[in-house]
Amino acid sequence: MLNKEVLESIFQKLLSQAKKSYDEFNAADGKIGDGDLGVTILNGLEEINNNKANFKDDLGINFMLCSQAFVKKSGSSFGTLIAFSFMNISKNLKGKTECSHNEIIGIFETSLKTILERGKTKLGDKTIADSFDLIIKKLKDGQNYSEIFKSATKQALEDFKGKKIKIGRARMFEDKTKDLDDPGMFALNKLTEVF
Repeated sequence: MLNKEVLESIFQKLLSQAKKSYDEFNAADGKIGDGDLGVTILNGLEEINNNKANFKDDLGINFMLCSQAFVKKSGSSFGTLIAFSFMNISKNLKGKTECSHNEIIGIFETSLKTILERGKTKLGDKTIADSFDLIIKKLKDGQNYSEIFKSATKQALEDFKGKKIKIGRARMFEDKTKDLDDPGMFALNKLTEVF
C-alpha cells in the first residue's frame, strides 16, 4: 500500500541512493550525452525532500509537488519527462490518500505512457520506457515490490545488451551504443537497489 508516509520514506531513500550514485549516473550519461544525469536526478530529489513538509494525505497533491520540484530544478529532457510523469500521476490520484496494488500498477502505466508520448519514443528503443514496461508486467504477476523493481530493472538492462539506443543524442553514436547501457535504464536499476 502507498500512502503519504510510505511516499516520504521512498523519496528519502531515493535521495540517499542518488547521492551515492551521482558520479556513476553522470559518467554513464557522459558516454552518449551531456553527462548531467546525476545532476538532474539529485537536484530533483533534493527539491522533493526539501518540500516534504508540504506533503498532505492527498497523494495527488504530493505528486504535483514532486512534478514542480523537477520543473524548478531541472532543465534537462530527462527531468522534464519525470516532471510530466509526476503531473499525470497527480491527476489520476487526486483526492486519494492511499493506493491499492492496481493503482500502483497504474502509476507505472501512467509514467510509461507519458514517457512514450512526450519523449517521442517507443518500446524497444532501449530507454527507461522498456524498464517501466517490464516492471508493469512483473507487477501484474506479484506484489513483492522491492524484488520486482530490482529484478525488472536488471533484466531490462540485460535484455538490451548488444542492441542500439534508438532515441535522443545517443543515436549519433550508432553501433557504439550496443555496448553501453542506456543511462536512464542504468539509473533506475541503481536507484531500485535502495529498496
